[in-house]
Amino acid sequence: MSSSIKDTQMKSTLGKIILLFLLLHVSLLGSTQLASYKLTTSKSNVHIKEPLLISFKAKQENHNDNMFFSFNIQKSPDYEVKLLDKTIQDNAFHNTVTTFNYMLFALKEKTLHVKFNFIVRTASDKAVKQSYVDDHDDSIATSTYDTRVVIKPLTIKVKKLTHPVDLVGDFTLHSEIDTTKINQYGAVNLHYILSGKGYKNSQLNILNRSINNVTIFSKINDDVSKLTKNGFSIKREYIYALTSKDNFTIPALSLQAYSPTKNKYYTLHTKSYAIKVQKIDTATLLDKTEAPKEKSFINVERIKEFFIYVVLFLSGFLAAKLSQKSFFNEKEKGKFEDIKNAKTTKKLLMILVMHYQNRGLDEYISKLDTATTNNESLKLNQIKKDILNRLM
Repeated sequence: MSSSIKDTQMKSTLGKIILLFLLLHVSLLGSTQLASYKLTTSKSNVHIKEPLLISFKAKQENHNDNMFFSFNIQKSPDYEVKLLDKTIQDNAFHNTVTTFNYMLFALKEKTLHVKFNFIVRTASDKAVKQSYVDDHDDSIATSTYDTRVVIKPLTIKVKKLTHPVDLVGDFTLHSEIDTTKINQYGAVNLHYILSGKGYKNSQLNILNRSINNVTIFSKINDDVSKLTKNGFSIKREYIYALTSKDNFTIPALSLQAYSPTKNKYYTLHTKSYAIKVQKIDTATLLDKTEAPKEKSFINVERIKEFFIYVVLFLSGFLAAKLSQKSFFNEKEKGKFEDIKNAKTTKKLLMILVMHYQNRGLDEYISKLDTATTNNESLKLNQIKKDILNRLM
């Protein structure tokens, strides 16, 4: 009987010890766990420059104070990382949920160990209230207690591409040209338009080769450049102006690309353009006034007419020289019809850059370029009127 009582007492004592241990364990967890978090990725294996979505969701667990979350991905030469978005949900008082979405583009074939910085910031209601009271015109930071939380690095395996490519993503490419016939003082305006989603290759130059006896001017416009969960949504315009004194051919071009969504390689093609350059005889640029008809005798009237002819000839010759120096074209000879007919600021800018350089229009070129780049509105008719007044 006594043995049975002793066994019962021992079991009771052992149970109390186990219960005490469990209570202590729960207490430690509760005192240190300010927040819970969840880290997810869209893939664990990617190709070089394939967009990878990394999501981090932090949820407040200790509801005594206000809580703020700071999270970012540590930088590395092995990848590029961009913040896609950050959302904050305050479901109730002292109950914050924050989600961070990042896009990562691996740059090297290797196993990545992506590291993170995660800080939980807590602030009392009094501290938050005080920051609002003191913040009139100057920014007053809320006094917080910061706790750095260590997160295990994320392992990502990066696979190499089987052959070199210019683009990674799903893209289309097409070209536009304003004319295939110019004179020796004119210019061909050529546009390549690249559209799609994927990795943004800022170093890409589509017309990346020289053409014999051709001068090439270039400019790049980003009409659309927005980060999405599938990479950058891109619409990029490559603008080229080509001048030459001889006939030339703009070659057909090709860009190699890889589509991660379709897991296939493909090629983007452009067609070639044969450009015919018409040579202008300098004599046709001279004044068209004919010399007086030759008479069989010399008199004062003939001498006067002769001097008039010389003056007209010299003025025409000087006009031709100025025309050659300033790259006048046939459109200018039509009283600046190209400027008058420009429908947009972008078109007017291209006309001035290609055909009216060194004509004292730098301020207008700068104004149009700024407006085009920043999508600012201008009074187009007024600026065309000011330009025409300057030219005439």
